[in-house]
Amino acid sequence: MPSKVTTSKDCGREQFCYQCNQNETPTEAVLSAVSAVSNRKIIPSATGDDDPDALEPLYGAINTDALDALIGSIEGNSGTDGSVTFGYSGHEVTVKSTGEILVCASPAPPNY
Repeated sequence: MPSKVTTSKDCGREQFCYQCNQNETPTEAVLSAVSAVSNRKIIPSATGDDDPDALEPLYGAINTDALDALIGSIEGNSGTDGSVTFGYSGHEVTVKSTGEILVCASPAPPNY
């Protein structure tokens, strides 16, 4: 369960802020945050990989080892802030070195 979830419209769309728990890796926090926002399970059911209620694997959107290493290296440097933004499961996700995970619905593609 997240330690804090808030909602704002800072990105021009509804945005959810998840505060990473002390024992969570950035990867785990992203999965928890997007799962909470989308109301989808992190792990597919035992019946197979085509579970429509489960999130797709995060490694398809970003190198999870690199995400954890990058954010971990920034967290260890006092006075240094950083963030990584990427698309995942229909959302724009920003992972901040402060432990905040911002999840915003991706904008709809333009109609031409």
